[in-house]
Amino acid sequence: MKPAIGIALDGRYRLDRKIAVGGMGEVWVAHDVALARDVAVKVLREEFAGDPGFLERFRTEARNAARLAHPNIAQPYDYGEVDGSGYIVMELVPGEPMSDLLAREPVLPLDRLLPILAQTARALHAAHVAGVVHRDVKPGNILLGPSGRVKITDFGVSLASNQISLTATGMVMGTAQYLSPEQALGRPATPSSDIYSLGIVAYEALAGNRPFTGDSAVDIAVAHVNRPVPPLPRRVDPAMADLVMRMLAKDAAERPRSAASLARTFDEMVAATPAGGIPAVGLVTTGLATASGVSAASPTTPAPGEPVPPAAVATPGPGAVVVPSTAEFEFAPSVVPAPPTYPPRRALREAPRPVRGITRQRRGITWPLLVLVMLLLAILGAAVADRMSTAVPSDTAPSSMSAVSFTSSTAKDT
Repeated sequence: MKPAIGIALDGRYRLDRKIAVGGMGEVWVAHDVALARDVAVKVLREEFAGDPGFLERFRTEARNAARLAHPNIAQPYDYGEVDGSGYIVMELVPGEPMSDLLAREPVLPLDRLLPILAQTARALHAAHVAGVVHRDVKPGNILLGPSGRVKITDFGVSLASNQISLTATGMVMGTAQYLSPEQALGRPATPSSDIYSLGIVAYEALAGNRPFTGDSAVDIAVAHVNRPVPPLPRRVDPAMADLVMRMLAKDAAERPRSAASLARTFDEMVAATPAGGIPAVGLVTTGLATASGVSAASPTTPAPGEPVPPAAVATPGPGAVVVPSTAEFEFAPSVVPAPPTYPPRRALREAPRPVRGITRQRRGITWPLLVLVMLLLAILGAAVADRMSTAVPSDTAPSSMSAVSFTSSTAKDT
């Protein structure tokens, strides 16, 4: 079967566009018609269709991937076969492979590289615990999501502990540039082989190039076995360089004992930030200190333009967290301006309110009211007085009449 746009595998997975081509298969973005969602579908390449050996390897990849469940491993959904060809339906991971990132930025700073390496190591450890060796760890199989989540994929040449190897004795499986010495010699791959391959990825991201190159895959494989690893550039911190060299040891026994311990070491090297979220003297990195670092426990910040006095440079004690002193290892400015301060809300609530403006406002309202009240009282008083003045003559009338009558009667008597 030849994969093409519009083909619906088993009438369910409609191929939309091709996004990658690997050693055995092509990876397509497809639409799951039954569940109405987009998925990634890896289809066996046309030239390998009908080949029992490649088809069996494809089935092995699907089985091995189905045994793994980890946040940093692309999850398989389904497997099927059509016209002598196989396909694997997988989780569609948004983002890009690490190989595309390195094509744009050949050298990655540690604060970006360490989380990628730590997550990849944890994913490999989960596979190793399940008895699966990836055997093809490389940037193209490390997917970087937009949120920083890493997922490894493509277990096409992986081998489970309970499976019989499909390769002939001395046959090499994997990509030559990232091949461990034991794989180059045709020996069985072990979890330590994946650690070596991850060391090549780390070397490439730190130096901007792979440690071994050659005119052919055979030349590169021989270099992995016989040639010493070239030293990393001097700009790489010695602690990180030493760890990468241990990962690339020719003797598997000299490499880190497990991918889990390697992930913990990477985690310890990741730049730490205080609980408040604002670093006091830049990004503090554990384990990447030089002998002349500034202790993070008691940082000394000189005035602008003033050199750091010798007394301010402290020798880190055991387990101390220090900031690299050389400018080439700094991930952020050595002095971060303090954030603006604002009064606490409680202080704002309890602060006394200004009363002068209110008092003036009350005075402006009280005087007119007082004048109005006095005017009303004057009017009311005038009305009362008027009524009293009209009421007095009516009350004295009988007395006048009495006086007249008394006078009249007196006159008659006389």
